[in-house]
Amino acid sequence: MSSAKLPAIVLVPGAFGTPQGFEKLLPYLTKAGYATHPGAYPSCNPSDPANASAPQDIASLRENVLLPLLNEHGKDVIIIAHSYGGVVAGGAARGLAKGTRKAQGHFAGVIGLVYVVGNITLDGESLFTAVGGAYPPFIKVDKPSQGLALIEPAMDILYNDCDRALEPEFNKLMQPHALRAFETPATAPAWAESAFDGRRAYVRTLNDCCNPSSLQDLWLEKSKVEWEVVDFETGHMPFVSQPRALAEQVVKFVVGFMGQ
Repeated sequence: MSSAKLPAIVLVPGAFGTPQGFEKLLPYLTKAGYATHPGAYPSCNPSDPANASAPQDIASLRENVLLPLLNEHGKDVIIIAHSYGGVVAGGAARGLAKGTRKAQGHFAGVIGLVYVVGNITLDGESLFTAVGGAYPPFIKVDKPSQGLALIEPAMDILYNDCDRALEPEFNKLMQPHALRAFETPATAPAWAESAFDGRRAYVRTLNDCCNPSSLQDLWLEKSKVEWEVVDFETGHMPFVSQPRALAEQVVKFVVGFMGQ
């Protein structure tokens, strides 16, 4: 299939990071013919963390990234969502599945969802509740200032399977995140819709020190829907530690989605 006919890939980062964190993955997706688009949202390093929220992140991704690609550019979309990005992407893609959009007379839609250790929240559930109602010790609350948080030590928690010589580079990617984004209820998720049956994939990270695989399993179970699950022997950031393998797996997912 020519690159022009392939869906665009929207990359939605996890908390404490920006789309820049996907840079090691991009060359492999580009080589496979896919155009990529950053899926940033406002609760990462906000000017006023008191005004941040999960619904605001969701609305921003939908209005500023997804709908322009679908409506203005006529591009089908695949969403890759990492960690908290799963909360944002899940809400933002609601009602935008290819089949749903086609029935409404639209040409382009969201072909599929790829969660890379993506957080799964139910309608009206916050991420804080979804992780058990308490912050783990590596989430440093009200740092560097009130209403924000950081992960420390980032190397041990996020990049435990990466080259330690790259720690200065990884530390530069760490951004403060608004706590209210984690504590406000998320809106209804797209993955719960039957239009995404056969179009949901989950990369489970087995050596994850941030979101342990047991927690990932609980999220998958509570979703009550079918996911194609692939295990990676990595930490929380497979797009950093195993970018080529992850890109190859993403392409497999996309081929499967398009065959539905």
